[in-house]
Amino acid sequence: MHPLLEKEHQQFFDLLDALDQCISKGNSANQVHKYLSDFVALAEVHFKNEEAVMETYKYTEVIEHKKEHADLLEQLFILKSKLDSGQTPFGKDYMHLLRNWFERHLFDADNRLDKFLYQVNTNSNKTAG
Repeated sequence: MHPLLEKEHQQFFDLLDALDQCISKGNSANQVHKYLSDFVALAEVHFKNEEAVMETYKYTEVIEHKKEHADLLEQLFILKSKLDSGQTPFGKDYMHLLRNWFERHLFDADNRLDKFLYQVNTNSNKTAG
């Protein structure tokens, strides 16, 4: 996996764990909101970085992968907007949805990207050697 993308994936896991702990311990809505805001901000940056890597290496599934990113961002913005306006509390149900989406995306779409990048790297090493 690309080192920057791998680092960002770990940051997602760390934020999800912190958010989960925050909810489990009944921390303040402000703390939950801060972690969710950090998650949304990281998603925006990470998706741009990942998409730049896909474009650089001419990843064949770039369109589908970008759509997954756009769909999640839309859901995150809607959720964050509801939370910002006090329309809905952020609880275990939302936490479950976030974690499931992230893990499914990571182990499916991102795993295919990782295999593609590995293949590109292996092929370029054979050509260079």
